[in-house]
Amino acid sequence: MTQCYGLEPLTASPNREICLAILFTQEITIMTVVLNYQGLLLFIIAHTSAMYEMLSAEMLAFDEYDENLESQILVRQRLPSLIRRHALTLSIIKNIKALYSMPFGVNFGSNAVCICLFFYLPLYEWITFAPVLIYCFLVFFLYCFLCQRLINSSEMFVDAIYSCGWEKFALKEKKMLYVMLLVAHKPIEILAADIIPVNIYTFAKILQAIFKFLTVVKF
Repeated sequence: MTQCYGLEPLTASPNREICLAILFTQEITIMTVVLNYQGLLLFIIAHTSAMYEMLSAEMLAFDEYDENLESQILVRQRLPSLIRRHALTLSIIKNIKALYSMPFGVNFGSNAVCICLFFYLPLYEWITFAPVLIYCFLVFFLYCFLCQRLINSSEMFVDAIYSCGWEKFALKEKKMLYVMLLVAHKPIEILAADIIPVNIYTFAKILQAIFKFLTVVKF
């Protein structure tokens, strides 16, 4: 209620109701913006991972083709499309790194601080601030989980290129696959603030560090 400075007295009507309406509008606006931002970023990462999985499935489908002329024509028609989609996926990952590196770092830092501060609260206030802890923990986990899934999907795509039956292709298609393999072999890694890799291992290490910090400082 202290944010309604100038509407005193806040205990009288309609000042109290106006103040509550202002605070409610402010909170709803903040929640809408933050949740839409987080939801969009998580959706982009999950969608990019799904694109890798689709590329892997289509690449493995080449192994079912024979060495006859019809199969060679199908490979010649479909392989360039896969290469373009792979290049598009890599450009999306590049844009994610460029746009969201610093927000990742800010989110990691703020979520870690919120989780640490939560354990300094008295027990009777835990229920009040439990939604904040759940939100911080859930967003932190989803970032690490989905980025790890993206890494796993990219590695799955590399294995799919190896197993696509390339030995049955013509020389031109073999060269195209070789170039694609060289590009796909570069590890996919999203960094928070260009320093901390975002993966499930980082999630475990940060939780371990928070536990050690609380054990030493509080207990």
